[in-house]
Order: sequence, then C-alpha cells, then structure tokens
Amino acid sequence: MGPDSQTDRGFGVSGQRRQGRRQGGEKVKKKFGRRPDRSNRPDRSERPPHPAKAKLFNKDRHFDKKRQHEKFRHERLRGDARRGDAPADGEERVANAETRWIGGFDAVAKALTKTPYDCREMWIEHELTHPNIGMCIKMAKDLDVQIRYMSRPELDRAVKGGKHGGIAIRAAYDPAATFSEWVQSLDDARKKGLVVVVLDQIQDPHNLGAITRSALQLHARCVVIPERRSAPVTQAVIQASAGAALKIPVHRVVNIAQTLDLCKKNGFWVYGADASGKDAWDCVINTPCVLVIGSEGYGMRPLVRASCDELMRVPQSEHGVGSLNASCAATALLYEIARQNRKTQP
Repeated sequence: MGPDSQTDRGFGVSGQRRQGRRQGGEKVKKKFGRRPDRSNRPDRSERPPHPAKAKLFNKDRHFDKKRQHEKFRHERLRGDARRGDAPADGEERVANAETRWIGGFDAVAKALTKTPYDCREMWIEHELTHPNIGMCIKMAKDLDVQIRYMSRPELDRAVKGGKHGGIAIRAAYDPAATFSEWVQSLDDARKKGLVVVVLDQIQDPHNLGAITRSALQLHARCVVIPERRSAPVTQAVIQASAGAALKIPVHRVVNIAQTLDLCKKNGFWVYGADASGKDAWDCVINTPCVLVIGSEGYGMRPLVRASCDELMRVPQSEHGVGSLNASCAATALLYEIARQNRKTQP
C-alpha cells in the first residue's frame, strides 16, 4: 500500500475523513439552506391549516356496529339470489330473465311467435320499407307490444353494432321453469328419448349459435350453459343460429358438474365428447341422455369429465388434421344419438 493510499480512499492529508463521510460508524448529516426564491416563506409549523382539513369527519364512525346490522350491509342481488349463495343441485339464478335486444326481420318474427321470450317493445327505423314489415307490426299489435319509430343510430346503439335491418325488439328471456325444476318434474313417459346438450365454457358466440341450431334440428330438448366463462345469448349468437337460439330453451346454471349429477339422479345418462373416448358408432347410447361438449381449446374440465358415464369421440380419418371444431363435433354426435335413438323407438 503506497503512501498516498489513504488520500485516494477519501482521507485528508492528516488521515481524517472529509465532512459527510462515515466516521466511527456514524453518518454526518448535511445541512441544506433555504432556497433564495423561497426565503420569504414561513416555516411549516407557522403555516395556517389547509381549508379542507376543517371539513374532515373526526367523529367515531362505529364501523363494527353498523356492519353487523343488516340494514348497513351491502348485498348485491341478482334476481332473488344473493351473491355468493350457490343454489343446490346446480340451480341457475334468476339471471335467465335478462332483457336483450333482438334485431333482424327473421329473428324478430321468431321472437314474436311461441318462444320463451316475453317481448316488451319493438323499434322500427323511420320510413323503413320491407316485405315483412306489415306482418311484424301485426304480430306485435296482437301481443300488445309497444311500437316506436327510431333513427338508424338509435337502433345501432340498441343492438350494439349487430345487424338489425332497421327493426329490433326488446325481449326478456322468461322460461316456464328453471332447468332443475324441469328435470325433476319429468316422469318416465316424458323422459323417453330425451336429449339435453350441456356446453362447458363455449366462449365463441358463433360456436354457441351453430350448436344451438344443430340441437334444435336434431331433436335436443334444451341447451345448458354455465353462468360464467361462457358466451351468452347475444345478437351474434341468434344470427349464427339462424334464429334457433330463440326457439330452443337455453338455460344458464351456476355449476355444470352439479347439474350433471342432478341429471344422473333423475335417470339421465351422461356422455362427454372427448378425443380419448370410444368411437361414437361403437357406443351404445341410452336415453334420456346428456351430451357434454367442452370448450374450444381445453375440452371439458376435470370435474365435468369425471361426472360423465362414458366418453366418446367422432371417428376420424388417419389423415385428419387435429380434432374437429366444437360445433362440428356436437353436430356429428347429436346425429349419432338421433340415429340410435330412432332405432330404439317402437
């Protein structure tokens, strides 16, 4: 170590540290003077309080006592069910009675016929000309549906960008009974040949619309979707289903696995669509039955898969590329169920 090593490490010529550096484990605090442009300002201790501080609430709030009283508890209600209260047996909440706008002449005409929709109000674009407009107006008047004439931008906002062709109707989905009530009310005669389609987190509205259309065409009685993480019935779904989503009941339930258990307790066989299952034409499909279709990317969830009595798949060519789309697989399996069900009918 050279003679100038202490100077290089911050020591002076006499070996003492410069001001502001550590000495004996203590740190010397530097003192800063007041800025010249603020020399005439008073110190913080001498300043008057801010006017807003006089308005602050300084009394005892008694939060604990108030929160224990149900009058002060904030409960979010959806229909008649409280948030967090999962109904037993996969019972759906009253969210099924939601109101939605339905656009397009074909969809409006289907909604005005015998469907689970309660039509409330019909909007028509000013000076609209269409061959079916007179029929829709007459059907609406027969049902005492209010008719209003609106501009095109107002219709666009109501249908939220969907195609409406100058006419839209506001309707509330109001099924005669919830899914669990309907299942438990079936007797043996009404269960014969019955098919229910359950969709586990199908999130593409076009897939939901296509599956709903196939379910209606291939004799399924209803479609069941989860309340969360699933595409709801929207204008896009109605258009993709060619109006079938207005004809067949689409029930929303809280828990798919509990719903399948409820079906099994009431005599239903549960078949799940899965690539690891048996070929559909090698399966003996019994009715009444439930066909479960998993999501587009991951298929059925583990609990839903465990609730199935048997897994089956659509037979594919060895030169095929991957698996079929969810709506294509649902259509093929529904056809096989209808084919076997027809053979068992007297």
